[in-house]
Amino acid sequence: MLSLGGLFAKILGALYRIPLTNILGSYGMGLYQLVFPPYILMLTVAQAGVPVALSKLIAQNNRLDNRERSAKIFRFAFTLLLLLGVTGAVSVALFSNVIARAQGNADTAMYFVIIAPALIFVPVTNVFKSYFQGNMNMVPSSVTTVIEQIVKLAVGLSVASFFMPDVQKAVMGAVLAITVSEFTSLAIMSVVFRLKGKKNLPHVRIEKGEGKELGAEVFSLALPVALGAFVMQMSQVIDSVMVVNLLGSLNATSLYGLWTGPVNSMLGLPIAMSAGVAVSALPGITESYVSDDREKLQRSFNSAIKLTVVIALPCALGLIVLSKPILSLLYSNLPYEEIDIAGRLLSLSGISVLFLALMQTCVSVFQAINKPYVPVVGLSLSIAVKAIANLVLLPLPSVGIYGSAISETLCFLVACIIMLGYLAVKCRLVPDVQSCVIKPLAAALVMTLYITVLATFVKFFTDTKLGTVIAVVTAGAVYFVTLYLLKVFDKNELNVLPLKQR
Repeated sequence: MLSLGGLFAKILGALYRIPLTNILGSYGMGLYQLVFPPYILMLTVAQAGVPVALSKLIAQNNRLDNRERSAKIFRFAFTLLLLLGVTGAVSVALFSNVIARAQGNADTAMYFVIIAPALIFVPVTNVFKSYFQGNMNMVPSSVTTVIEQIVKLAVGLSVASFFMPDVQKAVMGAVLAITVSEFTSLAIMSVVFRLKGKKNLPHVRIEKGEGKELGAEVFSLALPVALGAFVMQMSQVIDSVMVVNLLGSLNATSLYGLWTGPVNSMLGLPIAMSAGVAVSALPGITESYVSDDREKLQRSFNSAIKLTVVIALPCALGLIVLSKPILSLLYSNLPYEEIDIAGRLLSLSGISVLFLALMQTCVSVFQAINKPYVPVVGLSLSIAVKAIANLVLLPLPSVGIYGSAISETLCFLVACIIMLGYLAVKCRLVPDVQSCVIKPLAAALVMTLYITVLATFVKFFTDTKLGTVIAVVTAGAVYFVTLYLLKVFDKNELNVLPLKQR
């Protein structure tokens, strides 16, 4: 339920950027996207990994029939995240001018003030969601996440359209939509908790001295999650600070908008799909690891990696080959020159879809086998590589904004190599090369050859919107038929797919 709800919400979020980019243009999108890295980074700090720890501890204490302990942990988490959220919101509002100047565009200062209240709404909402998840009720979290995206889409697009051609006010409306959607999510979860959740929690008080004990219990689980999220978000913060400042051109914000708007929206869609489907195979990894069943552990690991590659690889190659036709189809309001730049960025970074998808799956595997700090180290090293690559490439006139695409691809490649290497050497988990690499690669190459032939000999398929849609759909059909002919999945692996018919 969570996987499907999260997948649908992520797709809605990615699709939201398409009409928003057409409304705001590249400069407006650049302003809008500059807000997110500092906001998400502060949100990561404000939550401190507590929601994940809360759901696990509530489930654990419920199994032990210790409802009072669950109630105390819930109360502790609620109070802590409310305080952290208020602190984060006040800090962002007070230092909005400082943040905006550090990013190289002072026009974004007011946007940080507008989005600041969301730093209170989101952590408190996630406390309620984690409570229901700990009680094995995934419906409130899943449904609320989808509603939140729908509200953001409806408010953001309508307000941004109303204020255009005043780009500043239009972006302000789009940012306000985030705060409104998060408040809506909090209101819904508060009502649901009062009606469905509160009655199951006994009224308790946290005695003097218990706070330290509860904090130690919560943070022992929350710390690795928080560190991993913090390090991952630093990748985006690096771009938000470095790109505009290092490019030093008059259109630096517009170029940043192209990179983080149209290009990252396209890269985000396959990542959302691979995350949602690959996770369905991961519970088997936890189960086999706990029971010390090495054979089953290897099978579950292979299935997870294979699912990830099968989804991400054709998307990566498709984005590389059809970058400009796809962008022309979806972002028809952008000038040809900007479509051309975005198309090159997408082609350069397309393969990063595969690396990021594999990295996501590896992170889940490390969590399943109780090695949560390995991804933190791997991500830290890869982000250092990204920062160095940005410093070298972005100032070069011959490279410019394309340095962002190259450095991001290097970042996720390094992270992927580190994590897969550690799993192979230290955990003796090695993907089966034939089923996880060779067969999916063969199917993806057949699909790519098909697209290349169409693009070369039948201009209709890349010069028109209808032709692009037909090319994408038929290429997908070619890929899945090839997967079937190569027998990439056996019957046992098909049984773990979430869409299995019963």
